[in-house]
This record gives sequence, structure tokens and C-alpha cells, in this order.
Amino acid sequence: MSATLETVRTAQAAQGGNDSLLLFILSVLAGLVDVIGFLRLDHLFTAHITGNLVVMADQVANGGPPHVAQLLSIPVFAAAVVVAFALASWAGSSRGRSSLLIGQALLLLLVFCFVPRTARPEPRQMLVTGMLAVAAMAFQNALVRLSLRTSSTTSVMTGNVSNAVIALLSLLWPGLWTRDEAESKLKSTVPLVLGFFAGCAFGAVAATRLGAWAWGLPALLSILAIAVGNPRREPAPVPLVPQRRSPEG
Repeated sequence: MSATLETVRTAQAAQGGNDSLLLFILSVLAGLVDVIGFLRLDHLFTAHITGNLVVMADQVANGGPPHVAQLLSIPVFAAAVVVAFALASWAGSSRGRSSLLIGQALLLLLVFCFVPRTARPEPRQMLVTGMLAVAAMAFQNALVRLSLRTSSTTSVMTGNVSNAVIALLSLLWPGLWTRDEAESKLKSTVPLVLGFFAGCAFGAVAATRLGAWAWGLPALLSILAIAVGNPRREPAPVPLVPQRRSPEG
């Protein structure tokens, strides 16, 4: 009995480690996609989509109409979340995570294939590329909520930064949060913030140096996320107590 409990605890600890690593990878991926999209798709936020409201407000304030990509990003994001929810529901709890990770990877591979590589890209091609990237980030957000079930987010860092700062203050001046709560929040949010910032930095360099080919980085990272999010399951342990033989008749 004790051996079985120990096996279950080990499996849960391994799963928790895989989830933490997956969240870190997803935060790096979101930073890459957001910055590359902003720099290469005419100031379109593909991960932090509510930032497009600010861009549209700036466009209107300066006397111009809002760009179609920014205008469509929020409804396209919402529609992609609906599709992701339906896909995860159809796949079930055992395969829902795989379905959403694969969906995200396929969408980012389509972005890499469709992204314009000419000096004067067609607006329609830019729009399709941007909406594919927005849909990929919608799948990631649905994955975090439906499969990983964490209150943290991998694509918007405002809440994560707030949690990290409050947790750090709670370690220095305990009261509102216990020490265990503060340490737990730090462990869950700081890697996401650092991962997103790293993704933004690498994305900016890649977009500047590689141009449209920079989209290959998030596509490759999304494939890595599939492997990390779906580790190979170990075979069931052999029972330590030998089975009783039935009496011979």
C-alpha cells in the first residue's frame, strides 16, 4: 500500500514539474508571437489582443480609420476560443491538452507558411497571417484555462507582475498572505514573467535580423511544447505482493 502511494506521489510531482515547464515555454512563445506580430504585422498585438484597443484609439484620435486587423482581432480571438473549447470537450480530459497544443502548433506553422516575405506585402495576406497568429494565441489561452487550470496567464503579464510583487512584499511583511501562499505565488508567476520578457527580447532581435523568417521560432517552440505537455507515460508498476494461485481442482 505504501509503495502504491509513493508511486502516485511521484507521478503527481512529475506532472507538476512538466506543467511548470510547459507554462514557462508557453510564456516565452507568447512573448515571441506578440513582439514579432507587432513588428512585422503593422502593429498588431496577437497575444495581448486588448492592446489593439489602444492602437485603434490612437488611429482614430489621429484622424484615421482603425485598421481592419486590429478591429477583427478580438472577435477572431473569441471565435477561436469557442473552437478550442469545442475541440477540448470532444477530445475529453485525457486528450484535450494534446488537441489544443497540436492546434496551436498547426496555426503557427500556417503563420510561417502564409506570412508575406516581400517588401510590399498584400494587405489581405497580412490580415490572414495576423488572424492565424491571433487564433494560435486563443488556443494557448484556452489550454491554460481548460487543461492546466491555473489562475496565471502566459500571454498578459499585468496580473502576474502584481502577484509577484505582492508575494515578495508578503515575505517581507507577512499578514495578508501567509508565507506558504507567498512562496507558492512567486514560484508560479516569476518564471512566467521572465519567460515572457525573454520571448519579447528574442522576438525583437529575430524580427529585426530575420524578418518574416522569425516566425519559424514560435513554430518550432510550439512543437517543443507538444513534447513537454504530453510526456511518455511510464508503465504501471509491478505489484510487490504476488498474486494467489487458485487451488487446483
